[in-house]
Formats: sequence, structure tokens, C-alpha cells
Amino acid sequence: MNILMTTMKMDIGGAETHILELAKELTRQGHTVTVASAGGVFVQELEAAGVRHVTAPLHTRRPDSVLRAAGILRKLIKTGGFDIVHAHARIPALLCHLLCKRYRVRFVTTAHLNFHVNFLWKLLTRWGERTVAVSDDIKQYLIDDYGVCTDNISVTINGINTDTYAPGLDAAAVMEEFSLSPEKHRIVCVSRMDADRSEAAVQLCDIAQRLYAYDNSVELLLVGDGDDFPRLSEHAQNANEAVGFPLVRLAGARTDINRLIAAGDIFVGVSRAALEAMAMAKPVILAGNQGYLGIFTEEKFPAAYDSNFCCRGCEETNRDALYRDVTALLSMPQTERAAISDFCRATIKEHYSVSRMARDYLSMYESVRPFAPYKHGDILFCGYYGFRNMGDDSLLRAIIDNIRKSDPDARMTVMSKNPRETRCLYGTHAVNRFNPFSVARAMKNGKLLIFGGGNLLQDGSSARSLLYYTTVLRAAKALGMKIMVYANGIGPLHLEKSRTAAAKALSLSDVITLREKDSIRECAALGVTAPVIRLTADPAFTLKEADASWTAGLCRKFGITDDRRCFIVALRERKNDGGETPKKVAAVCDRIHDTYGLTPVFLPMHDPLDRAVNRAAAALCHSETIFLEGLTGSEMLGILRRMEFVIAMRLHTLIYSTAVGTPSMGLAYDGKLRAFMETTGQPYMLDSADEEQMLAYAGELLSKKEEIRASLLSRDAQYRELAMEDARCAVELVKPEKPVKNAD
Repeated sequence: MNILMTTMKMDIGGAETHILELAKELTRQGHTVTVASAGGVFVQELEAAGVRHVTAPLHTRRPDSVLRAAGILRKLIKTGGFDIVHAHARIPALLCHLLCKRYRVRFVTTAHLNFHVNFLWKLLTRWGERTVAVSDDIKQYLIDDYGVCTDNISVTINGINTDTYAPGLDAAAVMEEFSLSPEKHRIVCVSRMDADRSEAAVQLCDIAQRLYAYDNSVELLLVGDGDDFPRLSEHAQNANEAVGFPLVRLAGARTDINRLIAAGDIFVGVSRAALEAMAMAKPVILAGNQGYLGIFTEEKFPAAYDSNFCCRGCEETNRDALYRDVTALLSMPQTERAAISDFCRATIKEHYSVSRMARDYLSMYESVRPFAPYKHGDILFCGYYGFRNMGDDSLLRAIIDNIRKSDPDARMTVMSKNPRETRCLYGTHAVNRFNPFSVARAMKNGKLLIFGGGNLLQDGSSARSLLYYTTVLRAAKALGMKIMVYANGIGPLHLEKSRTAAAKALSLSDVITLREKDSIRECAALGVTAPVIRLTADPAFTLKEADASWTAGLCRKFGITDDRRCFIVALRERKNDGGETPKKVAAVCDRIHDTYGLTPVFLPMHDPLDRAVNRAAAALCHSETIFLEGLTGSEMLGILRRMEFVIAMRLHTLIYSTAVGTPSMGLAYDGKLRAFMETTGQPYMLDSADEEQMLAYAGELLSKKEEIRASLLSRDAQYRELAMEDARCAVELVKPEKPVKNAD
């Protein structure tokens, strides 16, 4: 790939070092990387590694500088032939967003920190089609403060070059430069010395006299520069005057960070600098402006990992805690301190390698192909999209991802109730499904209509729905499009006129793939035999499960702890039910809780339509309940894997649970649930909420859990392959037909 990275400056700092190591590793792997910034101490190292640097004033909000930077980036992006433009800060991101949109270049971002959000910055900030967060809590910040879709955020680590940052590095030159003694205990702190980063360094100066009184062999070396450096210098001077000699040395901005860390016996700091010290097998005290975690040991790894070693959410850094932990390390037996050092190095090698960081980014780069604003797509999607139904939204995500795997350059347009949101979430063009002029233009310029998935041709919910979809199919054929009925279910079709309309519409198709044998039989009963018809699997089987660490964080957020066994309940409103289903399900949930010790977890799949009925059932339970909201399909897969079993009235809850091997029972509000359960060999179906039968099924699901899980997972590869075959078929339909050669 040819990649452009943009940031404010390439001076000392965690984000800058992250960019430096990423650019070097991608270059080593054969990619071409250009970095644009206002310059800095790392430029020489970038260029020595074969990374081109372009200087642009991206470090300031001054209007004249912003305009000058925009001109430099415009020329660069217009002529550079970049596959990816990757912004690492907010000012470069805004400029790159505008320019990439103009010149049709793929645009992504990385979030390194959580900044204060005001209305103006929220309005101006652009996160690209995909964003990488350097920790789970920054991912949550993007979701909470900017509304970025969780499926569009991946998480990586601050990769550390374990050759550059290795134990035993020669620090003699640094020792001599700062008059450090090998017989003394040297404490090193590395940080950008800005007001929002420098607190640990300032507090080290404040406790320096106490440390010297405790152990007169102590020396302190503070590394870094920034807008708070004058205050730091004042505190260091006060400490030195108090003891009568230079106890605290200030190194300022440096690029030889590895040698400065090598000169120390104890490291104090956070974020990337702490990880670099850990790679060099130094005992580390995690202390920063955002919190204090203290001496890093194995039991503190989860908290450190969750905050990307920045201590967000921990207690505030304070002088007494810092003094306590520094003196604890000074007095610690050498063998104990060596064990801490060895664990630090092992943590980096296992979790924080540069190669893993590069793999994460390359995976993200590939996932955005293509990202180019265009007015129309070759492939037009028609389905129940843009209504915030988790099942249908996940279908769209899976189909789009599968088609991109088969053809990275596929151009796609979605008919959506919310085109703006759809464009943002999926990186496709989108039109309002209820605007006949927009739909007609999309059809006129498209080649293939993908119809589905889901049960679109049915009159069980509304005859108007059937009229809408049959009209779309007829219009697409009239405007010259090919039609693929993609992983559909057919029915229920109760009225004779509905059956006639559905049969005529299906007969216009070029290919029909159906996810249940019942639907194939229904097609035959309707007299539809002309196009290719084959059995497939739901696209949701190919959906990527959320990262394990992210899933663990979600579980903690909702109260699904490791010591709590849970089961999912996913209800939907049932016509003419009179509120009986919530009452009966609540009673069953209480009996399951009392009998087996399981906690019911309620899940509204279609928000807000399912919220009321699930809330009602949860409120009727006497036992404690958990309520899930705001999840994507990928997150749901991760949570379902942790459940004991599932009770569902929503088809895609059953599909998700099947995909991860979690046993299920279905409450069949219509035939598609029963058809799916029969197709996947799951006999636990009820036509209504029968308490005794549901309790009996729950016991059977629990007793046969591992057997059922093994059976379901054994077919997972088959379902995935069937779903991928649909995507390959769609791509083939879009390809131009080969011209027939003249016999002469």
C-alpha cells in the first residue's frame, strides 16, 4: 500500500512514537509510507528508515497556518496516489476528511487520547470511515462523546520495538553526560512536560528531598519538554537547593529515550514511555495526570490494560503514594525486584509487539476498501435497512463485508430509511428508500438489485410491506437491473392475492437463494421455478465477533460478572396477546433462577419496538434481571457466547446463538423461527409461552449444553461457506458478460 499519515508534530510523545514505530514497521514490510507534520526530533529517524516526511504547519489552529497546511496536503493527496490517508490528530483529520472526499481517497483515523469535547470540536471532528483506538476506554469515549459506531472502531496496542528497547543497553554515555553514578539508585521519568502530562514529574521533584533523606544514594533524571517545563524547572531547582546539590537532573527533549531509560533503576510514568521501560525490564510505577496505579505487577495488568497504561479511572496521583512506592522498590530484595522486571518484559513481548500493531492497522486498512464517495453503485441493496433493527442491520453489515471480500472495489448503494446514518456506518452510498426519484436514479445507474436478506415477501406484519417490496422488484426489472433474492425466507403469505403478487415478483429474479427448506417448498407451491434457486445460510453466520477484551468490558458494564451464570431472553410484541407472554416468561425466568441459579438477561433486538415488552417482562420478575441495550450484532455474538442458553422470539437472536454454539429455544410467533430451528437441527420450539414446557426445555438445554454446542459449532464452517457463496454469486452477476467472438 501507499499510505499517508498526518499528525501535528513528530516531537517527543506517546502518539508520535506510536506513529514512528508504525511507519517504520510498515515500511519494513514493503509498504510505502509518507508522514506529514510540522516536523520535530523524530523526522531524522523516520527518513533514516525510508519514510518520507513532508513539513506542513499542522500543529496550530491559526487560520493562516491551517490554510497553508491545507494547501500542502491538497497537493500531496491530489498527486500522491495514496491508497489510504491516515490522520492521527484532530486538525489533520478535518483537513484530510475534506480533501479525501474531494479526491476520492480512503480516509481513516487513530484516537490516541480522550480530549475535552465542546460543541465546536464535536462539530468539526471527523473520524473517517474506520477509526483505531489505542485502548478500550478510548473506544468507549468515541462511542459516548462522538457517537461513532462501535463496529467501525478497532482497538490496537502501543507496539514497542523490543530490539530498540531491550535490557542491558549501554547507557554509559548518558551516565557520563548527566554525571550519574552506577553506585546510586537512579529514578527516571519520561513524559511530555505539558500541563496535562507533567504531574508525576513535578511530584517527583516535590518528594525528592524526602527520598534523599530515606536513601542518600538516590538520583532523579526527568526527560521531556513542553509548555509546563518552566514550572517543572522551578520545582527541580527548589529540590536541588534544599539538598545543596543537583539531586534532580532535567534532560529536556530527547530522541535517545531507550538509553535514558537504560540509565535508570526505577521508572515512573505512564502510557507508551512506561511500556518502553517495561520492555527494558525496568520496574515501573504507573503515575500520570489521569490517575495512579503504582508499582506494576501481575494483578494490576487488567486495570493497566483497560486504560492503555494511562491509569484513567484510578485514584489521583499524589505525593504520598509516589513516595511509598518508590521507597518500597528501593528497599525490596533484589530477587523480588527482578521478578517484577521479568514480568514487565514478558508482558510487552506477549501483548505489545510492533508487528501485532502493524497487523491491526493493515487489517483496518483492508476493511475500508473501497471508500470513495460516488453518486451511484453497481449493486443496489433493498431490505429493512435504517430502522435500527439489530438483526437487519447485522445482515447488511455481513452482506457488504462479504461482497467486499469477493470484490474489494465493489460499488454499493443502500436503500435506507436513514441514508445519512447508513453512509456513515457502512461506507457505501445510500438513498432514501421512500423517495421514488432517488430510488429510480439508483436503479437506472445500477446493475444488480440485492433483495434481502430476511423475510421481505410476507403479509404477516402488513400488506403494505409486501406491496412496497414487490413494487421495488418490478421497478428494478423494468429499469434493466439483474435481481438476486439474497438469503431470504418466504412468507407467511396468507392471502391469495399476496401469493400471486409474490410469485410474479420472484419470477423476475435471476438468482434466488433461500435460507430454509420450507422457503424452497413455498417457492415451489407458488409456482416459481424459472430462476436458479438454492439453499443457503443466513449472512449473519459470517459476522465477525467483537474482540474478547471489548466483550469483557461490556459484560462488566452490564453486570454480567464471571461468577454469574446468565441466559438471554429476547421478546417481541405479539398481536392479540393481552400481555400474557411477558407474564408467563417472567414466571418462567423466576423458576429458572430459583431452580438453576441463573440470571435472566433481557435483550430488545429491535429498538424501540421491542423495548416495552422486554421491560414489562423484566419488571414482572421477582429475581434480579439484567437489561441490554445499544448493542451491535458483533457485540451480541460475544455476549451470547457467555450465556447458558437463549429464549427468543426474534429470528436473529437464534441465528446469533447458533453461530456461537449457545443452545436455544424458540417461541414461534411465525413460521420462520420454526423453519430455522428445524434446518439447524434444534427441536426446542414452542408455539406459545408454556411455563412447564419452557422449564423442562431449560433443564434439557443445560444438561446437554456441551453436546448441543459441539453439534452447532461443527456446522459453522458449512454455514459460513454457503453465505460466502452468495457474495461470490452477486459479484459474478455484476461482472460484464464476455462478448461472443465473431465466427469469422
